Amino acid sequence: MGKYTLVKHFWMACAHAVKGAGKCERIHGHNFKITFCVEGEKLDDNGMLIDFREVKHSLEKKYDHHLLNDFPEFNPDQGGASPSTEKVAEIFFQHIKALCKQKKNQPRLKWVEVQETNEAYARYEE
Repeated sequence: MGKYTLVKHFWMACAHAVKGAGKCERIHGHNFKITFCVEGEKLDDNGMLIDFREVKHSLEKKYDHHLLNDFPEFNPDQGGASPSTEKVAEIFFQHIKALCKQKKNQPRLKWVEVQETNEAYARYEE
């Protein structure tokens, strides 16, 4: 049996402040490049592993043009973690993974990359 792989990237503007990161402790923003990879053996009724527009819109609806520190998952005082690029990649991974689990064809999320600048990105995978 064959396997399909889908890789998609999109851009999203977010602000954050990262505790213990020098000048990045101050609120600042990025046009994050988010890239994710999904694989699976079965396509859905529309011939897709997952509709990447759904993934993009779901993340944008929650996080686009927001201060990440305002969300509990990125606020240490509310049980979350400081929004380093690594933690952003992990939280976005969990978000997309939950979307995949809702699909009949059960696509598997392989990894998520979050590129903060031209020189730096983080990848999270399980």
